[in-house]
Amino acid sequence: MNARILVFTLTALLPTLGAAACLAGVPTLPEVLRDVAVANPTLQAKRAMADAASERVRPAGAWEAPMLELGVANLPLSGRFSDDMMTMKMVGLAQRVPLSGANGLRRRAAWERSEAEWSAADRAQLDLLGEAIEVYADVYFTAERLREVVRHRGAVDRLVDAANARYRSGSGRLDDLLRAQAERARVSGDEVTFRADLESSRAALDALRGVEPAAFVEDSNMSSPPPMPLPPDASSWIDVVRLGHPRLQESIARERAYRLASMAARRAAWPDLELRASYGQRGRDRFGTEQDDMVSASVGFMLPVGSGSREGSMAAEWNAMERAAQAERREAELELTRRVRTLHAEARAASRMVALLADTVVATQARAVEASWSAYAAGSTDLSRVFEANHMLYTSDLQLLDARQRLARAQGRLVALTGRGDLAGVELPSQPVRRTTP
Repeated sequence: MNARILVFTLTALLPTLGAAACLAGVPTLPEVLRDVAVANPTLQAKRAMADAASERVRPAGAWEAPMLELGVANLPLSGRFSDDMMTMKMVGLAQRVPLSGANGLRRRAAWERSEAEWSAADRAQLDLLGEAIEVYADVYFTAERLREVVRHRGAVDRLVDAANARYRSGSGRLDDLLRAQAERARVSGDEVTFRADLESSRAALDALRGVEPAAFVEDSNMSSPPPMPLPPDASSWIDVVRLGHPRLQESIARERAYRLASMAARRAAWPDLELRASYGQRGRDRFGTEQDDMVSASVGFMLPVGSGSREGSMAAEWNAMERAAQAERREAELELTRRVRTLHAEARAASRMVALLADTVVATQARAVEASWSAYAAGSTDLSRVFEANHMLYTSDLQLLDARQRLARAQGRLVALTGRGDLAGVELPSQPVRRTTP
């Protein structure tokens, strides 16, 4: 087995997990994922919204603030405090005491809403991490295409030189020379396209990391994305998704929040207790006699006259929102299951294509290129056969890179769907600590 065939076989079967970068300034995949988890602006905004929701939990179930009253009672128009024995300087305190339990339900509903916001932030993180894996694969495999262009351009230059020498000596054909020159121009066009794709992918990766786009500098040390374990069927992936995908957790939390809000609305129609106490200070009367100070206390109930229909309407509205959240959760389950099955089918197809191209097609065509050059040197074949063999090898090399890229991008989609880096062969950064307290 020659060196080229060995390289293609090892590339297909043993993708490296190295930590070097392909472009100057491009970190390793684990570093990219950590950057996204820490510095992505969209994710920072989602977490800030979740923090805001967490801060609304405690005040949601708090009692109303007590009322402090200061004033004067029974003061005559003369303005003299001694004219009337009932004139008093008053200080009072009033406090509404909820008896229905609506406040506790409101606090629990606010906590569930904060859980929904944190689940939305978790979902955003998984989506962004998955997208980062896909874009990282785009950067790597586009750089690999550029290297393939360089290799094929060397072969095409050799063809052009051989065709030109034969044509000048009168033993070659003009169409061989023209075909070789056209192939060189086409390769140059591929290089322009791949460089533009690389610039675009690199800019997209930097944006996901939350950093300014870096200048384009080529290197040759970037390692391929890690291998992706593929189970025989999608059932294990589906089980993981149904158990803990943030989209489902968000819907469940919103269902609970709406249910608790409906219960709180119905409880709000119950009467609340109001306690009042006051202290009245009296001075001397007009005759100089010292008068006793006075205290007052009362207990009252807030009667929900006319508010029952309003609270009932609010409860019915929350019940409708709960039913909507239940339908959304069912829709999410079906959609996630569909996406997982589609992903598994596409990943297996890409994996089989990689194995087929690397083990058979590319390896065979690499031998065909060497055999054609040997036959050409021996004079047993013409240059067009050599051209065809090189062109087919170049096309198959690009097809192999396309298949490997599809397989690597499937890793990102799997991370976004399951949140499990181990299932995709990728180490994910840890989730931030939540500030929510029930």
